[in-house]
Amino acid sequence: MLRKAPTLRNNNGALQVRVRLDGKDHFINRLGRFDDPVARARAQAISAEIWRDYQQGQLDWSLCRYKPLVEGKDPDLLKALEALMERKRQGRTTHTYRVVRRYGGALRNNAEVQAFLRWMDAEGLAASTQATILSTIRVVQPNNKALSDAAIKVPHRSVQAEVLSRGDIQKVLEDLRINEEWFYPCFAVWLGTGLRNAELIGLTWDCVRLEDGELLITKTLRRDGVYTHKRQWAGTKTGKSRVVPLRDDLVLLLQEHKEQMAVLGLDTHRGLVFVTPKTHGHLYDSGLELVWKRSQRRVGLVPRRLYAQRHSFLSHALAMGNSPADLAAVAGHRTEQLLNTYAKPTGRVVMPQW
Repeated sequence: MLRKAPTLRNNNGALQVRVRLDGKDHFINRLGRFDDPVARARAQAISAEIWRDYQQGQLDWSLCRYKPLVEGKDPDLLKALEALMERKRQGRTTHTYRVVRRYGGALRNNAEVQAFLRWMDAEGLAASTQATILSTIRVVQPNNKALSDAAIKVPHRSVQAEVLSRGDIQKVLEDLRINEEWFYPCFAVWLGTGLRNAELIGLTWDCVRLEDGELLITKTLRRDGVYTHKRQWAGTKTGKSRVVPLRDDLVLLLQEHKEQMAVLGLDTHRGLVFVTPKTHGHLYDSGLELVWKRSQRRVGLVPRRLYAQRHSFLSHALAMGNSPADLAAVAGHRTEQLLNTYAKPTGRVVMPQW
């Protein structure tokens, strides 16, 4: 509730507009000096606009609409997004901050938000990316009505496009075996276990139980959301460890791979299972994606994204008749989430016979 019109305040010579909302003081700054008549006139206009909007039921309770811009930018929004980026260290928050900073405009009202959406369209950002950016901005400006009213229609992604057929997987693996010898064990294990990217990249030899034919997934080598070329050790996505069984052929493949790594003098006790061919450091999503997509192109497929390997493994494993509960435990998901996300067409339909 706003009981009276906002007032002007002298804060050690700096001019502020004081707005008391629901018994709490809020201040609009960067208005100039208190003794500057032009600045005072501008502040009085802001005060009158706030009072008018409140009386007409159109008040922007976040007060973003009334704050002055600095060189056409909203410094409070950028500061809040930067703080969120440093705190969360997620790729989506970092990308949002960089996009808003590059845009350079404000998002205080419907017209400005619509201009931002048109700019993102012109930049070629996908609808799903735009929706993620708006969602992230709403985190730091939850009371911004213009952002809340903005809606982006995200096209439904074809479920068929996410899953490779059994024949396609065989073609890609054979191509990788012949043309990408260094990376073949990595992709064979990936397609045979459905691990998450950070789990595979952070897999170490002490978690490979060849005698038992299983992997112990306890940690990840997660990408730093701010400095995306860096990775840091973290727990699993769910915070729980799990065991992933290995087929017999993957056990033999990993045994051969381990012997090859030992010949190169690499740590086969606690070191990374899969490393880069030159520096023997940890793998990168971007590098793996290049290998993955060029292999698909060589066998005549439309390249799927890197995560399609997990989709393909889990969808085929479900279609083969595995218990959803057992498979959810292997994948590190709840059963309901597994079915909603990965129960996709694979072409493996077994028709009833009467």
